[in-house]
Amino acid sequence: MGIDRSKILHHAQLFASKGQYDAAINEWKKLSAESPGDGSIYNSIGELHLKRNAAADAVAAFLQAANAFRTEGATLKAIATYKKVLKLDPSRYDIYRFLGDLNAERGLLSSAVQDYLTLGKFYLKERKTKEALEIYKKIVSQDPSNLDAQQRVAELCVQENMQDEATKVYLQLGRERSAQQRYSEAKEAYQSVLRIDPHNSEAAQFIEHFERTGGGPAPAAAAGKGLEPMDLLAEARRRIDDKQYAGAEAILNQLLSKEPGNPQVCQLLAKLHLQQGQLQVALGEYRFLAGAALRAQEYAQAEQLIREFLAVEPDSVPLLELHGELYEEQGNIQTAVQHFGRAVEVLLEHPEPGMPSLHEEIFEKIKNLAPESPVVQRLTALMHGETRPSDALQRTTAPSPLGQAPEPCTVPTAAPTEGVAFVHSAADHPSTVPETPCGQDQPLMAVQEHFIRVEPSESAPASLLSANGEQDVDPGSIPQPGTEPLVQTDTSPAVPPDGLDLETHYTLGVAYKNMGLLEEAKEEFLLSMTSPTIFLDSCLMTAVCLKEQGQIEAAIAELERLLNDPRCQGAKTQAIRYELGLLYERQTQWEQAVSMFESIPTFHDVPERLSSIKTQQAPSISPAQMFRYA
Repeated sequence: MGIDRSKILHHAQLFASKGQYDAAINEWKKLSAESPGDGSIYNSIGELHLKRNAAADAVAAFLQAANAFRTEGATLKAIATYKKVLKLDPSRYDIYRFLGDLNAERGLLSSAVQDYLTLGKFYLKERKTKEALEIYKKIVSQDPSNLDAQQRVAELCVQENMQDEATKVYLQLGRERSAQQRYSEAKEAYQSVLRIDPHNSEAAQFIEHFERTGGGPAPAAAAGKGLEPMDLLAEARRRIDDKQYAGAEAILNQLLSKEPGNPQVCQLLAKLHLQQGQLQVALGEYRFLAGAALRAQEYAQAEQLIREFLAVEPDSVPLLELHGELYEEQGNIQTAVQHFGRAVEVLLEHPEPGMPSLHEEIFEKIKNLAPESPVVQRLTALMHGETRPSDALQRTTAPSPLGQAPEPCTVPTAAPTEGVAFVHSAADHPSTVPETPCGQDQPLMAVQEHFIRVEPSESAPASLLSANGEQDVDPGSIPQPGTEPLVQTDTSPAVPPDGLDLETHYTLGVAYKNMGLLEEAKEEFLLSMTSPTIFLDSCLMTAVCLKEQGQIEAAIAELERLLNDPRCQGAKTQAIRYELGLLYERQTQWEQAVSMFESIPTFHDVPERLSSIKTQQAPSISPAQMFRYA
């Protein structure tokens, strides 16, 4: 017979109210024996130990709570609890490893690197070189562009007598510093190589050239070696294969900043997002890449991309339709109909929200292509309820690669991707639904890369604040969008009154936005806006919230002021201009829309939009298509 949980909770609260903390803790321990994986129980025990001034016992309980939260996948609660441990015992430097790992999981690389650095410096101070080397390698894996961390890795490798690895890292440092025209620092790295390997030809060549020219540009072979795009692509592929996703993404973003839209880089980035489980982001990328290959009549490439995505998400209606279009384009009507039929079957089993007639539209296409096909008969029976969709899915065949006979396959139901949502709906676009390219910081992808999956237990702010032991932020103390200028005289990051770091506020804002709590989301973004690293994303997300609330003019005003802000720089400015152009277009402010789009003439689908506006042609798109991939 199970314990009476409500009775035990009542006794625990009663004892605590009377100051009988030991008795209250004993009651909570009864619950922990029944539910050993419940982090909230250990968190409550820790709070009671604090009230009895037993800091060591509190730390032990909070560590149990944090580990339980982490096991549950409640990342934010785990982070908040680990920070309470550090507040009680700052000497627990091992906690920084956990914080770094958790922030890396959330995609907050700057926070992860800072946590690892704190631990790495502690290990150096304690002369624990092996442990320090491990941590600095973690930093490099998360941020390959961090040359200071690479320098530290090389020095520690020398101390640990790992000469070959030290040589490799020093050579890479020399190449990268030379490529950045930091020739004196490159010389130091190459001199370190020669101290280890006096006969290294690359290092000797650089030093000789440096001394002969007095520090002029390095020879092309030495400066470029190791930094050619193909080499970096190979390194990115290796990291993806090794599941070092953060490091791979950093390399790919670095390549895209030099060559936006590079198709090889885009394909790797799409593959990375797919393997990470970011299905909505990957969907947009694969649709764009496969669609571009189809338009270029590169059918084998389109087939490969489509199959790569369907192997992970076989129920993706957009990709099933695109697969059908691929074979229709080649005149293989029978195979095209098979793929269109699969899309209808998936929709009958899992209807698309807000699109009740989508399966009928695709079915009409099938009837027009092959009215006598057995697929038409099977789907007719399905739509009249004579067979179950799940039965039909088991009988569906999927064609093999081009030129081969189709093989039977089954289509499993894909796992839901809770907590992930698109920023845009296609209704925001008055012309054709734009496919999402990669290689540029579009509004959709630039914002979505910060999205997290939020557990129901973490959704409400009270849950997190309870775990963190802090007070709620007074909403009345936070200015509303449009009432304060974006430019501030003091650009240093502010510390929110609740003690949470700014990136946590940004993450909470995204979670609230995904749940439709737009006012709460805006409050979080206004706090996170004070961080230089996420300033642009916070402002853009605030505008997105305003747009979703129907406050189009306020969203336009927010983005206009953002463009005038001196901090609005870099590639993401393109995304902001694009979003602003869409809003102008939605408001039929044609001159402003044209002006904004002309400032980014090659971005995304801007050429098509400019052509549509200038010729004043009404967009030809059905209502169902407008919402198809929102």
